[in-house]
Amino acid sequence: MEMKLNLRPSAASRWINCPGSVKLSMKVPYEQSGEAAQIGTAIHALAETCYQVGVDPMDYVGQSVEGIVMTEENCEFAVAHLIEIKRIEDDLGAVMVEQYVVAYEDKYVKLGGTADVVAYSTDKSKLIIADLKTGRGFVEEDSDQMKIYALGAMNKAGKDFAEIELRIVQPRHGETRVHKMTLTELTEWQSKKLIPAIVATTKEIPIYNKSVKACQWCSAKPICPAHIAELEETEIVADFNVLSPLVLSSLLDKADEVEDYIKALRTYSEKAIQSGKKITGWEMVPKKANRKWSDETVAINALMDLGIEKAKLITFLMVTPAVAEKLLKKEDRWIVEGLVERKSSGLTLSRVAEESLINVV
Repeated sequence: MEMKLNLRPSAASRWINCPGSVKLSMKVPYEQSGEAAQIGTAIHALAETCYQVGVDPMDYVGQSVEGIVMTEENCEFAVAHLIEIKRIEDDLGAVMVEQYVVAYEDKYVKLGGTADVVAYSTDKSKLIIADLKTGRGFVEEDSDQMKIYALGAMNKAGKDFAEIELRIVQPRHGETRVHKMTLTELTEWQSKKLIPAIVATTKEIPIYNKSVKACQWCSAKPICPAHIAELEETEIVADFNVLSPLVLSSLLDKADEVEDYIKALRTYSEKAIQSGKKITGWEMVPKKANRKWSDETVAINALMDLGIEKAKLITFLMVTPAVAEKLLKKEDRWIVEGLVERKSSGLTLSRVAEESLINVV
């Protein structure tokens, strides 16, 4: 009997666009979350704890939460989340945090995940879903993930709500962003976009649709037939003088995706070899060794004995503006901007902005 597929709301932008990625990803060994994701998980845990026991997240600066030492910025993110929770409480009353909800389930597939904040009022016929995002990448409030949480929250509540608000708390990108929609709009999205995508994930013949956004974090990219096919079809020409501007433009359009694929392929292959698998013609070897002093004190004394002045052996360099900013309090970081200059190291190839495109002949 085929195992039931578990669809994650957080990956909805990927599998809605590329249904085939779901089953394909199941063939890739599980990989532990990166540092950024672990920090985000710790901030969420801190916010939940502080909400439940009524303490200030800033009291946790320097303390370990979920194995992560909390910085001032980490704690400020938790504070921003608690402020938004308080706003929601003032609007609707009771608020539920870290709520697992199921938006869809049948014998083949289950779509469920944990929403950071769920709140609703029967009297107002209003539902609010809020999510804290701690990453640097901008997250749209009108996202597939948030809509799935809204559908799951209504399933859990056992009722529909006429007014729905989706809120993204992302301190790195300013104030909380809010998307408002009606029940009709949500159910229309569900029937026209979500359900067809869910059904497509269960098909025996997979549907693969490449896109920069959907493929960015896809673990199955190294074994994706669509990427492999594009790599095989990419024309390799030794003499660039025979390429017309239009052909060059076409090849450059493919270059970013092919380079991303090759990077993912290398990472996948390295982990495969490290896990004991054999790849014909390839192995892991030590990286090029860089020289460094075995013992700096011994080296300094030996070189001074040969007549080199100590002042010439030891240099002091100022930290970069980015490092200096981290040493300052948040309210003092403005001073750095007046002390720096921006100087490009040269030119780099870049796409022309769409509004500036002209025909190349």
